[in-house]
Amino acid sequence: MVFLDEIGGKPCVERVHKILYDKLLSHPWLKGFFVGKERWHLEVQQTDFMMDLFGNTPHCYQGRLPMYGHQHMFITEEVFMIRHNLLAESISAANVSDEHKVRWLEYDMGMKAALVKETVEDCEGRYKNEEILIVPKPS
Repeated sequence: MVFLDEIGGKPCVERVHKILYDKLLSHPWLKGFFVGKERWHLEVQQTDFMMDLFGNTPHCYQGRLPMYGHQHMFITEEVFMIRHNLLAESISAANVSDEHKVRWLEYDMGMKAALVKETVEDCEGRYKNEEILIVPKPS
């Protein structure tokens, strides 16, 4: 049995992402990374990507790989870890078992190297002339 089936399939992933985006879009710092984005689109893309990662077949995700979808964003380790911790809270709030929560968070940590940048110079636009997204930390 694949991990996706173990956790309850797409309904579980959607439930976690609904809770997660409630948290992300209200977070004083992280909400800045989503300005101008449609929530439904963020949730669908995140759900499709994670379902495929969790063993869904046939694959349903049609977007960019995380490294390329986020290459224009200055995501520091601190930003990544805040989001990771919000994901942990969301998984618990969605009543996912502790065993499955640990595994889900391991999948999430597997993306850290693809997303985190040391400096702004590590960022580049996804297309010509795209500006780098730098969201200042609120004071």
